Amino acid sequence: MKTIKTISILGLLFLSFACSDNNDDDDLSEMQKTENLLTSGKWYLESKTPDDFSACEKNGSLQFNDDGSIVQENFEENSGTCELEETATATYTLSGSSLEITFGSDVISATINSITASELSLTDSSGDIIILDKTQG
Repeated sequence: MKTIKTISILGLLFLSFACSDNNDDDDLSEMQKTENLLTSGKWYLESKTPDDFSACEKNGSLQFNDDGSIVQENFEENSGTCELEETATATYTLSGSSLEITFGSDVISATINSITASELSLTDSSGDIIILDKTQG
């Protein structure tokens, strides 16, 4: 009887650890999915709430790379022509839904609200909601 009780307890312990590991695997696969989507190509500025981007600014993009670097392109209207104003390089870290981008001494924090193959929704530290997509302009 003691042996059956011991085996039952060991079985329950094994199942509880196995279930715990599955949750960790699910979290890891969700994190990997987010990272894969984030690094899947250029993300172009689409909209910002409460303010919005100009038609020219919507040409701006963020390119997240697998090595933790990011390239940002900013466009501005100059004498009626939309021109590439600046290309900046930074680094980023992703932890769950938290995204931190470091440009030199400036750190920008954001929360990923949702991400699909074609749309990325962020809320920055000031509460603005920024939508990015895969279509320039």
